[in-house]
Amino acid sequence: MLEMNEREKFLFDLRGYLHVPDFLTQDEVDKMNKAVDAHEGQATDDDKMYGGGMLGTKNRRGLGGCVTWEKPHCQPFRDLIAHSKLIPYLNTILGRGWRLESPPGVTTSPNGAGGHGLHGTTSRLFNGHECYVHTNGQIRAGLTILQVQLHDINPGDGGIAVIPGSHKANYKCPEEILLYEEDREVVYNVASKAGDLVIFMEATLHGALPWKAEYDRRSVLWSYAPKYMCYHNHLFETKLPDWTNELTDVQRSAMEPAYVYNRPLIADDAESVDQPVNEPLPYIPRSVKERGH
Repeated sequence: MLEMNEREKFLFDLRGYLHVPDFLTQDEVDKMNKAVDAHEGQATDDDKMYGGGMLGTKNRRGLGGCVTWEKPHCQPFRDLIAHSKLIPYLNTILGRGWRLESPPGVTTSPNGAGGHGLHGTTSRLFNGHECYVHTNGQIRAGLTILQVQLHDINPGDGGIAVIPGSHKANYKCPEEILLYEEDREVVYNVASKAGDLVIFMEATLHGALPWKAEYDRRSVLWSYAPKYMCYHNHLFETKLPDWTNELTDVQRSAMEPAYVYNRPLIADDAESVDQPVNEPLPYIPRSVKERGH
């Protein structure tokens, strides 16, 4: 089974996020940018404004529904659902059988747009849906977010920011730090080139700094959860919508609801689905079996 390499595991375990350069090809980036150009008029303002160092002169903007746009504009975003390069990371962080929790959307904020206050669970309280553990050589996390850049983020431009190592913090983060008012040196603005991927957990303190570049920020965000967990309130209600009939079997399998047994598993080639198999049942002592319990 394909996995993250040892360097990536070390960095993810240490920092609570991972920067993956050149995740998308230039052709993939170009197709996404062309699709965003065609739908930019549909972008809506995020009217939740933050104070402190997160304050801007304009609202952040976003585009949803990318996977339901007309063809060919929907296709590059649909291809992210079970992208072949993602499989080693998701298998390692979430275990096989992970599920899409929220489909790709685009943040397309202009120069001067305010930031998004830092937030996350850390480890001061255990929340099974927003957690990070390492046991017996295995990484396991709760909700995990992906962000791929369509425009460069240079140092100081703003956009995606994390507090490295905060997924292991044991104390509540002061609001002054969450709002980027004090101790700014602990907040890291993840510089990235177009096509680069950043993976981070809900357990890691994360957010976005005000956007200062002259061009718009363009970041694609989507998320995954362990196979047994539904983080949001039923992404697709009780059944998949009609547009998913156009997806591949692999992509549809990633959109299965939360459950464990007999779950289809995406193969390493990202083009086929392994036969569902029951996971091992918990150990039951023989004496209990003999009593018929």
